[in-house]
Amino acid sequence: MLDPKLQPLPKVTHRQLLIRGLRCQCPNCGQAKLFETRLRIHRYCPNCGMRIERSDGYYLGPLCINYGATVFAFVLPTLLLGFFGYIAIKLALAIAFTGALLLPVLLYRFSWSCWLTIYYICLPDELHANRPEDCDDLSFEEEQRTRPKD
Repeated sequence: MLDPKLQPLPKVTHRQLLIRGLRCQCPNCGQAKLFETRLRIHRYCPNCGMRIERSDGYYLGPLCINYGATVFAFVLPTLLLGFFGYIAIKLALAIAFTGALLLPVLLYRFSWSCWLTIYYICLPDELHANRPEDCDDLSFEEEQRTRPKD
């Protein structure tokens, strides 16, 4: 009997990827949550076995999303309100500092989910479910995909 984790899955559409991203679910199967705990992402999907944390540097995508959202959507507008006199500058600095500490933690899960959604919308064939039927590469490892075939 075949391992259920290796069974073919129906192709994943962009709409499904967006829904799974908003729900913080595995982009491949949509059955499992991306996170073990509040701040710890699964290395592999517990349901389908797809590798979620791919390689060194893969965390840079979520980091950029998290940083951008924190700085440009909260800290910068708060500081501008203080600079232009809508609120006291000391209050603006205190709010911006507090937000700079808390928001990255609060947005961590969203930034990972957003990154995976963007990644797989741009590269849909990277999902196991979207791979051609004749593809036997089930390891989801970059080194094995890019290595020339003999």
